[in-house]
Amino acid sequence: MGLVIFSDLDGTLLDHHTYSYQPALPALQELKSRGIPLVLCSSKTRAEMLPLHAELGLQAPIITENGGGVFAPEGNPVAKGDPWQNAGEGWRVLEIGLPITEVRGRLAAFKDKLGLKGFADLSDREVAKITGLSKEQAARAREREFNEPLLPPGDDKAAKALSDAAAEAGLQLTQGGRFWHCLGGGDKGKAVRLLSVLYAKHDPELRTMALGDAPNDLSMLQAVERPVLVAQHGGSHAEMALEGLIKEPLAGPAGFNHAVLAALEELS
Repeated sequence: MGLVIFSDLDGTLLDHHTYSYQPALPALQELKSRGIPLVLCSSKTRAEMLPLHAELGLQAPIITENGGGVFAPEGNPVAKGDPWQNAGEGWRVLEIGLPITEVRGRLAAFKDKLGLKGFADLSDREVAKITGLSKEQAARAREREFNEPLLPPGDDKAAKALSDAAAEAGLQLTQGGRFWHCLGGGDKGKAVRLLSVLYAKHDPELRTMALGDAPNDLSMLQAVERPVLVAQHGGSHAEMALEGLIKEPLAGPAGFNHAVLAALEELS
């Protein structure tokens, strides 16, 4: 019986402030030694995730921009068949969400009216200031392919106006740790389910696990057998109702490490 693990990045595998994964190294090393795929699943862009994927020495696919796209290394057994397309530089892609040009085109119909600002309106320097990323990292964060991060609404009334306008335009909203993300047709859960089906073709007894920390991780957690909600900075948990949800008391990569090692011990 095999296992595949899906993990959010910011606030889960990566520390919310420092972006370090050092506390998770014991679990990461154990996954590698057992040959268990770790699928990174994030609101981050492909340009942001590929360097981390390489640094961690992973071979599994990645899920980018809240499920807008799935990218897999060429030669990976799951990345076969007509839906997959060549993405260049040794990668293949399964596009799920609308392209960013379409998302931004639909946003344009109401963005100015509601006083919204997204990554298209911010400079690399402004994104770096908001996120704590370097200017170079912020530039990679702005290389959007599927969804547009927006500065959060100022109050509940503004949030409702944004939600209503997005729905009318055929777009979905999901709330991350720092931004609201606007996308069309894709979400983390859909991407996780698609990959789980592809993995299960090679192992009918496959078990699935996912770890996240924010509301935009809910669909991902709903799509697996062992959902883990990692604590946020300060020890609290995001509000989330899900049967079977495991609330990990530790935050960030320390929580990832503890939850993964516990699961490996229990499942073995």
